[in-house]
Amino acid sequence: MPESRKVKTDKGFLFDYFNCLRAEYAKNECTLCIDLCPEGAMVFDRKSLTLDPVKCTSCAACMGVCPTEAFGGELFDPERFVIAFAEEEGDALSCRREDLPCLSALSPEHLIAAVLRKESDVVCETGRCGACEVNRTGTVLSRIETIVDEANRFLQKTGSPHRVRPADEVEIKEGAGKGDEVDESRRALFRKVAAPVAEQRSRPDFSDLIVGDEEKQPLKRILLKKSLKKIAEDFPEDTKIDEPFEFVVGKSIDAMACTNCQECAMFCPTGALSTLQDNTGIVFQVGKCIHCAICNEICQPRAIDNVQTFDLVDFAFDRIDLLVKHTLEICEECKIAFPYKGGEKVCDRCKDFRNNYSDLFTMAKDLE
Repeated sequence: MPESRKVKTDKGFLFDYFNCLRAEYAKNECTLCIDLCPEGAMVFDRKSLTLDPVKCTSCAACMGVCPTEAFGGELFDPERFVIAFAEEEGDALSCRREDLPCLSALSPEHLIAAVLRKESDVVCETGRCGACEVNRTGTVLSRIETIVDEANRFLQKTGSPHRVRPADEVEIKEGAGKGDEVDESRRALFRKVAAPVAEQRSRPDFSDLIVGDEEKQPLKRILLKKSLKKIAEDFPEDTKIDEPFEFVVGKSIDAMACTNCQECAMFCPTGALSTLQDNTGIVFQVGKCIHCAICNEICQPRAIDNVQTFDLVDFAFDRIDLLVKHTLEICEECKIAFPYKGGEKVCDRCKDFRNNYSDLFTMAKDLE
């Protein structure tokens, strides 16, 4: 991957353009990091989204909001952090910790995985967030409240009795989350993180992050699904989830509208949509979907739609759902296979050409 498409700050914070949804599909309009950043450090350079290393303070608040993990770097690894945190005695997540830059650096998936692995409530110490310099526009605290809410709603659906608790709801255990006071200069933030990360990487067994053929999926999704599998026997009898979540959504395809162009599968950044081996249809794995909406945007006949309901077991185990399967016939005019939907065996392209341009081939004698 060309280094020229990576932007790194002097604190080791990194933006990788090729992991950004806007690089995956030029017409994508994701603005999650732009909306969150208190410094306005995400800018457009020649129609491409990039990080301004001068404006960026390396606060890491944008890490958790990015669905494709385009933000990262040398100083904080959220997946490894969650695995290590799950083995600790303490239950508090706080920016006072030496190994966590900002609660917003985590996503709902990280919080869910932390609770499931720890098998106890997790405390998010949010009492200091309101006055934090990073939250001066109010967006960061709002984001933290969102991820806590998303995590708790999803945890309820798994049957887990445990939740993520804001610090003002429970008393933080003595010693949990203990650390130095927050450095108000966020430009110095990552200095306290750099040292513990090396220790973090040498700590517990991180085999849950071995991805194999799942390399297209964000690591936070892989971590979440492996965490769910550990408690799958305790799932409730009804595993249907019928609430909206920011990080996943079900899909449906209107068979009559679908032209079998397969562009939805070609542009899907995580492989959630893929084609049947005989190219007669599209299958979907909800556990790989990151709710990026690229498939909805790219589908010209608007045959794809979001479905709020999905199954927890399907999500955790990447079960395959057949969205559409076509019967292919040979077009009588262009002799190319097309999805046949009844009537004359002529593809839509030939029908359109015939209806709109047939006058180009009218004989002079027929005009008299």
